[in-house]
Amino acid sequence: MPANKKYLLKTRLGRTSNITAALFVSMIASISLHLALALWLGFTYVIPTSIYTIFIVWVGFMLLVYWIKKPWKSWILLLSVILVSVVGIVLGKM
Repeated sequence: MPANKKYLLKTRLGRTSNITAALFVSMIASISLHLALALWLGFTYVIPTSIYTIFIVWVGFMLLVYWIKKPWKSWILLLSVILVSVVGIVLGKM
């Protein structure tokens, strides 16, 4: 059964933006989130479980990207997660 046309993005740029955000940017966001947690909570607690939870968080971010209707909103959300994680990493290193 084909997808309903009203739920699909009209432009090729919008589809490409969603796919890029879902595959690559969400992976970067989940890895940076785990690195920030490892610095703040301790490597011995986070690193052994991050082998599994990085992929779980990645899938959650991918679902979130496709749940949000506009691609630019999902990019803002993922980039803000990355920015907060990077700030947490920088503050954790000080």
